[in-house]
Formats: sequence, structure tokens, C-alpha cells
Amino acid sequence: MIGGSLGFAIVPRRGRRRALSAGPPLGARGYGLLELLLVMIVIAIMTAVALPRTTAYVREQRVRGAAVYLRSLLRQVRARAAAEARYIGLVFEEADRDPVFTIYADGNGNGIRRADIAAGTEIRLREPYKLSEKFPGVRYGSLPTGASMPFFPGLQIGASKIVSFSPLGSCTTGSVFLSNESGVVYAIVILGATGRVRIARYADGRWQAI
Repeated sequence: MIGGSLGFAIVPRRGRRRALSAGPPLGARGYGLLELLLVMIVIAIMTAVALPRTTAYVREQRVRGAAVYLRSLLRQVRARAAAEARYIGLVFEEADRDPVFTIYADGNGNGIRRADIAAGTEIRLREPYKLSEKFPGVRYGSLPTGASMPFFPGLQIGASKIVSFSPLGSCTTGSVFLSNESGVVYAIVILGATGRVRIARYADGRWQAI
């Protein structure tokens, strides 16, 4: 046999053509397409089930991020009031249901007051900032029905909606509630005597410290 000593055999031309043209059986090809279709259906179902959970998770993370951001900002204001030896505060307002706040410094030595802001006595340190610009969907919330206040009972920011820090580190006592479309509630709690700021999330009928 020609080429036998080299470990291979020459296939006749007709047989070689049959070998090259042979492919997977038609039944195997059809089974592969059916299998691919089933996989695509399963993926579509899993995506449809997971999407609402993913959306709810993203929305909650925005509220949580806004609460952490606000806590950090309050701490910075407290430190600045001590460093500059004057009252500095956050003034909370609302625009189209969105939380808005502005930072003011005391201009006449009697603390941050709405009347002084209106009169132009207080010094504005930061332009009005809408929280939803960085955290879409976040809005002011309220104490959930039947829930007690987190950490300490009865904490509420006064009618002026101002958290003012003194040069000694003390501040207005109160709570700011943040929520979203899903009804998730976070509370930023300011403890006046110490100036500490804490966060709690309301879930399963109770507050959880963050």
C-alpha cells in the first residue's frame, strides 16, 4: 500500500467526497435549535421575575445613599461651626415634593433664624441643593404608622425646619425622614446635646440602626 509505511492510507476519491460532505444528523441539528429556544425562554422568565426586585433594590439604595450623604453633610457643618466659632445650619425646604436644603452662617450672633434669612442678615454658604439631583426618586418621608421614633421618642425638627450647630458642637434636636416611591423610610436623627447624627431604617415593624 502506498504510504502505508508512513502510518496513513490514501482514501479513494469517491469515498473522500462522502466523508467531507457528511455532517451531523438532521435530528441532532433540530434538537440543538429546540434546546437554544428553551434556554432563551428560561432567561426571559428569570429576567421578568428579577427585574422588579432589582428596581426596588436600586430605589432603596438611593434612599440609603441620600441618608448617608445627609449625615456626612451634617457632620461637616458641625465641624465647620466649631472651627469658625459661629452658628452654621442647614435650612430644609421643599420644591415639587423634592427635599431641598441650603447652608447658612449666623450673621448677627443670635443663631440661624428664618426672619434673619428673609432680611438678608444670615450669610448663605451654599446655594439651594435639591437632593433628587444626586438621588432620583428620594423625597421627604414621615414616621410610619404605628412606629415609635428611632433611638429616642419625640424627636422632631421644629416648625422652622432648621438644624443649627453652635460653636460648642451642640445643635438642634430632631429627625429628618426620607422615603421613595416604594415607601421605604430612613430617619436621620440629630441628637442636640452631643451633635451626633445617626441613621435608622424602618423594616419589619421596627427600626434598624445603620
